[in-house]
Amino acid sequence: MHPSRIAALFALFALVSVGSAIDPATGSKAVTEPALPDGTDTARKQIATFKVPAGLKVELFAAEPMLASPVAIGLDEKNRVFVAEEYRFNRGTEENRTRSFLLDDDLQIRTPEDRLAMYRKHANKFDGGMDWFTKHSDQIRLLEDTKGTGKADKSTVFAGGFNAPLDGLAAGVMATNGDVYFTCIPNLWKLKDTKGAGRADVREALLTGFGVNCAFLGHDLHGLAWGPDGKLYFSVGDRGFHVTSKEGATHSGPRTGAVFRCNPDGTEFEVVHRGLRNPQELAFDQYGNLFADDNNCDKGDHARLVYVVEDGNSGWNMPYQTIPGPYTGGPWFAERLWHLPHAGQPAYIVPPVGKIGTGPSGFLFTSGTSLPERYKNSFVMCNYTGGPEAGLEAFRVKAKGAGFEIEDYHDFFKPIKATDAEFSYDGKLYVADFVNLDWGGKSLGGRIYTVFDPAKIDAPVVKDTKKLFAEGFDKRSADELTKLLGHADQRVRQRAQFALVERAGRAPAIYTVLANVAAKNESQFARIHALWALGQLARKNPATVGSISARLTDADDEVRAQAAKLVGDVGSVSAAATLVERLTDANPRVRFFAAQSLGKLKHKPAVGPLFDVLKANKDEDAFIRHACVAALTRIADADSVVARSGDPSAAVRMAVVLVQRKLADQRVAKLLADADPLVRTEAARAIHDLPMDDLLPPLAAQLAKLVASPIADSDALARRAINANYRLGGTEHARAVLAAVTCPTLSTAVRAEALAALKDWSNPPPRDRVTGFWRTEKARDAAIVRGVVENGLEALLAGTTGRLQTDAVGLIVAVGARADEARFASLAGDPKADPNLRVAAVRFFAGHKSKQADAVLTAALKSNAPLVRAEARELVAKSDPTRGVPLLDEVLADEGASTRERQQALVAIAALKTPAAERVLDAWTYRLAAGEVPADLQVDVLDALKSAPSPLRDRLRLKFESALPQDPVGKFKVSLTGGDADAGRDVFFNHTAAQCVRCHTINGSGGTAGPDLTKVVARNPVKTREHLLESLVLPSAKIAPGFGTVTLALADGRTVGGTLLSEEKGTLVVQRPDGKKVTVQADEIERRSTALSPMPAVDRTLTTREMRDLIEFLMTLK
Repeated sequence: MHPSRIAALFALFALVSVGSAIDPATGSKAVTEPALPDGTDTARKQIATFKVPAGLKVELFAAEPMLASPVAIGLDEKNRVFVAEEYRFNRGTEENRTRSFLLDDDLQIRTPEDRLAMYRKHANKFDGGMDWFTKHSDQIRLLEDTKGTGKADKSTVFAGGFNAPLDGLAAGVMATNGDVYFTCIPNLWKLKDTKGAGRADVREALLTGFGVNCAFLGHDLHGLAWGPDGKLYFSVGDRGFHVTSKEGATHSGPRTGAVFRCNPDGTEFEVVHRGLRNPQELAFDQYGNLFADDNNCDKGDHARLVYVVEDGNSGWNMPYQTIPGPYTGGPWFAERLWHLPHAGQPAYIVPPVGKIGTGPSGFLFTSGTSLPERYKNSFVMCNYTGGPEAGLEAFRVKAKGAGFEIEDYHDFFKPIKATDAEFSYDGKLYVADFVNLDWGGKSLGGRIYTVFDPAKIDAPVVKDTKKLFAEGFDKRSADELTKLLGHADQRVRQRAQFALVERAGRAPAIYTVLANVAAKNESQFARIHALWALGQLARKNPATVGSISARLTDADDEVRAQAAKLVGDVGSVSAAATLVERLTDANPRVRFFAAQSLGKLKHKPAVGPLFDVLKANKDEDAFIRHACVAALTRIADADSVVARSGDPSAAVRMAVVLVQRKLADQRVAKLLADADPLVRTEAARAIHDLPMDDLLPPLAAQLAKLVASPIADSDALARRAINANYRLGGTEHARAVLAAVTCPTLSTAVRAEALAALKDWSNPPPRDRVTGFWRTEKARDAAIVRGVVENGLEALLAGTTGRLQTDAVGLIVAVGARADEARFASLAGDPKADPNLRVAAVRFFAGHKSKQADAVLTAALKSNAPLVRAEARELVAKSDPTRGVPLLDEVLADEGASTRERQQALVAIAALKTPAAERVLDAWTYRLAAGEVPADLQVDVLDALKSAPSPLRDRLRLKFESALPQDPVGKFKVSLTGGDADAGRDVFFNHTAAQCVRCHTINGSGGTAGPDLTKVVARNPVKTREHLLESLVLPSAKIAPGFGTVTLALADGRTVGGTLLSEEKGTLVVQRPDGKKVTVQADEIERRSTALSPMPAVDRTLTTREMRDLIEFLMTLK
């Protein structure tokens, strides 16, 4: 290599070495992240694998080591690129899935300070204690193209030192007029470079208090966007918030995501919309409608486009994710909260607009001036996943009532692990490529590509936009700015609007100009932006309001809608009467905003008309209902609302419930007796979920009514009624729950829940049975539930069948109920009965000292069911070790015995501390050392030795384990056979750390980021247990066909890239972005670059037993 190139390379590495030991601006110490190898050549070759719409071109702007791990990007007026880089992923920013010991505390804490106390409480569980939380720092990098080549040639760290214990991931950055807004939990930052050095020398935390919880990785503070009202909008995931505004008001929302807004200086902070999971980004369309791309919870629900509305609630709360099966996800799934609008959907939420991708990340709106016509006024979203579906997707929305629906949804730029995308002011779309995810937090690269249309890049409107932003708007005349209100590019229109507003204080004539444009202009956009400008000005100058109010009767539907919204925003009380008239407007958007504004004006005469709108709506348009309910809540005339409780219209009564929920009005209890089941259920939700504890008795009484007079689709009501009885805890309440168990008109799921509640009655777990919220109850006298079960025992057994009856017998045993032994002896000995039922019946005799008990256990030892025999041996051993140890030893020595029996015998023998049991265990220790333990018992022997340690056992066990292959797969060689498929299914769907269901689907349940495993073995007959184990422990070793991209540099100079469809016997088949399949021989390949699997290796999250069970379950998928 030429000496000058070597010197340049070293200089580049020094320039972009990621992180610094001590941040000069903050004095914060963090480790120096290692510089990454140059990925430029690989990144350029990767372009061959991309597919974009016809006519568009992709170029590389920058690659590692110039940047790394880009989460978000933002461009300033000079087309400089600010990159939010993260290094704290799983290395200082924690979650309660992989750190399950945090979960109980995470469900209780309410402020960021509580989270810090939680970290200190558990500091001993982290490497280095509290130093763990400051070791790595996130930062903002600044990339510049100083030579105009379209490639970055300068990289500097704009701001670093974001490594305080409470800091989250760097997740949002936006540059405007020299100010750089940056979101990093717990702060919303405003940064500025006043010296032109490319580094922020001014830092101001505008607001703090975001990120109450650990919740889930990546659910951070993000989504920066300027609203048409001149305010800064941003979002947080379900890590929640507890923010004290600059005015002193406290806004609290732990464990839920939300959208916020404030003035550019952080004043007038508001919560706009709640109940979101992780609204990664926000985007306003051409009419000022705000949308968020909200992520799913990885259990089979959909990621959703959300229309963000004031006072909106989308229904999500973090505890839902932690509720295991059979009630997986709690109300989120059971009550279909995430679904598109449908009959019976909970009415307190606003439903999503539609399904979008599987991993929404970056999200933006474009006027489309530099793209083909198809993209005019469209949205572009980054779908961050691990498979070939990763990349950018595009769509539009169209009005549907007062809401929207999605149209023309299609792929735009794939495959690429895109985290964010932003349009520059020169017509190019900049796309951040995360390259690959390392679950340990180590950066694996980072790139930025540009996408553009060569045929449009020099179009007059594009060149004009570039020139306008390069020169700025401050020195332009008012006339020029006014003309720009009708510009084709939304960004130009908005900046012109803001410039006029800023100048109006010095040039009062602008007020008149804006009023005239709002009243009449050939451009609808100019009129709307003029109205928005007037709205901004009216907040300080009420005289402007008249120009807005005049447009309430405008001939243009959208102008009327915008005026209706604005008069409420600016508090124009004089416009209230006209707003009431607009409640009957033919356009639903006008009605929506009229209702919303009447609430903001607290106009009491509107109560009647608002209920008239609700009655006419018939609960058909959820957004119209929401606007009216929000208005009635703000007006807060609770007595007038209660007066409608008996209205003939169910839609009106539903609204009464919803308003009373928002006002926490306990008179909502009256609606528990409503004739409409949906209204009754909504009342139950209000009482239970807030909660209104004083109303538990009437809610509890609903259970007996459901048993006596069943209604359709009663699960949501029944669950809450069961829980109300459970929380009240008296004898009569236990009786009511027991009656639900035997009620055939209730669903099996509800009856199973009633059984589970009775089983927990005396020692209630600390979490709510319906919502999963932390809600402690005192321990109760065990005699209550025991007596109720004893008195209802015959009805309980007669009124249940199948799994319910097995659980019923389990309940009887668990509460220690006295019963006729002959009845249970008959169940235990019935050779035709389900083995699980017989096992439950055998357990009834545990500890019984009677001839009947002896006879049952003796007979069970000879049962035709292995499960029954195994249970009997264990019970005998516990009660009489002298008799039991020989029985256990005998079955262990019997190679013809079932694997399950021998496994359970090992568990039983390890639990006994008698000399005879010790000798048996020692004998198996020697067998392990000698390599004589059958493969399907090795995990059990190892676990037994760990649970009953001794110097001999420890020494020989460690010797055995050290002899296993010392690679990641090695320690799991003992897990290949002997698993329990049922237990493995539970691991797949419910293990909080492994999270298999997050990316994989089985029979329609689960995520779609990874391959569908429904028939994984049937599709791949050669799939052996060894292959499955390797896939679990080394997910990148062999990626499933169709789920990995590859770039091949061939000996003849060609580059082939695309999705790897197959690789067998030295032959690779690659599907190129254009859909064509190319066959390549392995000996033709000089270099190969393959994307890593995003799947985390589960070797650190699963025990050998769990791994064994999971493999057994996967082997059943034929």
